[in-house]
Amino acid sequence: MDDLNFDRTKPLSLYYQLKEKLLQKIQNGEWKNGQKIPSETELCTLYKISRITVRKAIEELVHEGYLVRFQGKGTFVASISFEQKLSKFYSFSEALLQKGKKEHVKMLSFTVEQAGDAIAERLSMGKNEKIFRILRLRSVDETAYAVETSYIPHSLCPRLNEKDTIGKGLYNSMRGLGVNPQRIIEKFRADAIHPYEAKQMKLKAGQPIIHIERTTFDGPRIIEYCVSIVRGDFFTYTVEMKS
Repeated sequence: MDDLNFDRTKPLSLYYQLKEKLLQKIQNGEWKNGQKIPSETELCTLYKISRITVRKAIEELVHEGYLVRFQGKGTFVASISFEQKLSKFYSFSEALLQKGKKEHVKMLSFTVEQAGDAIAERLSMGKNEKIFRILRLRSVDETAYAVETSYIPHSLCPRLNEKDTIGKGLYNSMRGLGVNPQRIIEKFRADAIHPYEAKQMKLKAGQPIIHIERTTFDGPRIIEYCVSIVRGDFFTYTVEMKS
């Protein structure tokens, strides 16, 4: 069947067939993330169907998170969005792999320095003790979605190095050195992105983001304090609770 035609013998409604056609354009990359799609009028003319049919198809794609509307500007392909349940230990990389996406992590800096008052308190250590400070930029499909800063007590895994962290990932590198992430506590809040992170993620300073603070434990000891600045349109976090 031609992309512009519909099978009117099918029990599927026209709006649903149109929805599937538009969704295919998004999923196969014909319509890119952030791209403005044709107007309702243009789609009506292109597919020779009513405005009501077009509007219903678009409304469903907006509701499902594939499209986003901006008043006075039009309808655009939404940035990639992944739902992440917080009922168990997780990683961004694993969540992306489950969706068939390959993540790229760029090391912005890997340093050993003194903890200082604030970080020492977060890690329950002395302020003059050494820490690793690891700053990374996380991207998928050429879209930077997070700037992540990890603080790790140097004494826990003094042989931790930049090469292994890039090649194996941070937690896998720590496990190889006998430090096993077992439990996390995370705090979330809405925030506005600061100029440095905005530059790295190619966003405008002041745009809304999700600010995540993660404390990671191996048994009773704190092995990492991490601050992640995540695009607000990229991940959806779902909290699952049981009685």
